[in-house]
Amino acid sequence: MAACSGYYPVEVDSADQLTGVWSDWSGVTVEFEDDGTFTAEGFDKEDVVGWGCSGFAERQHGTWTPSGSYGDVTFDGVDCEDMKLAFYGSPSSFVACFTKDVTSGGCTHEFSRDRG
Repeated sequence: MAACSGYYPVEVDSADQLTGVWSDWSGVTVEFEDDGTFTAEGFDKEDVVGWGCSGFAERQHGTWTPSGSYGDVTFDGVDCEDMKLAFYGSPSSFVACFTKDVTSGGCTHEFSRDRG
């Protein structure tokens, strides 16, 4: 498993930088919409967001807000507090990962853009 800690933080301040379909190495996908919502598939099969969260369904919805080198994330119907979406890499090619610890890069799954 790759970890986000090997990358430099990237500033993401607008929705268009993230809008599109992203996937990780295991085939889990997240589609970020420009209205600040997302739809994910496969969160129930992998430990995508790490420890301390429960209640994921096959198809997961939620909201996100960009805020510099991380974004705030909420999941509909899931018990998961203080989750962030961290951005690492370079401004032209970066990865996103769900984490509760943006300072140490505590990520288990990195998402890269498929299309968008």
